[in-house]
Amino acid sequence: MPRAKTPEERQEIRELICGVGERLFVERGVNGVSMRDLGAELGLSPMAPYRYFKDKAEILAAVRAAAFSRFSDTIEAAFDSGKTPTARARAIGTAYLGFAIAEPNAYRLIFDMTQPDEDQYPELAFQSARAREILSRQSSDLIANGLAPDDAEEVTHSLWSAAHGVCVLYMAGKFSSADSAREAYRNTMRWLFMGLHADAQKPPRSLSKSIKETP
Repeated sequence: MPRAKTPEERQEIRELICGVGERLFVERGVNGVSMRDLGAELGLSPMAPYRYFKDKAEILAAVRAAAFSRFSDTIEAAFDSGKTPTARARAIGTAYLGFAIAEPNAYRLIFDMTQPDEDQYPELAFQSARAREILSRQSSDLIANGLAPDDAEEVTHSLWSAAHGVCVLYMAGKFSSADSAREAYRNTMRWLFMGLHADAQKPPRSLSKSIKETP
């Protein structure tokens, strides 16, 4: 009779399955991967993955949660390293692009894939919310220091969209090198921050309107 695996051994095999899953889900798409494929890639029996995960959806959720966690760790450490608002913004931007360059599969799983009923997977829901909170924290930091207009959601979406756009173009091979992508990223963010700062200096619309109407 085979020896029962220790919790540590089970966790190690779960991580191996997730590692293979990350690559296969990106290469083939979720529908192009089966539990049999995952087992075969690891030299396991077709039914072996079911001993560690309920189904393929649970594996995908675990893989995406782990990717989100690494992404969040990266940008949070960058944000915390800055001593000023501009330094924090620069650090988090550099870390964001750096993650996409270093871990393109994980980045695609985070932002290119969704799952129905994600709330059924607590760790995935937590890590997804954590990433959004860190990016929102950056926006609030900029707003509090007069560097962006007072709309945290819109500022977050603007910064996120610009960062994501450069990352997607890089992964699609639209830049000649990672350094070219970094240069485009710096310029994109510099121009965006100039616009945000300019908008932050404008008086509120209601005040602006009353000034214009003053005889």
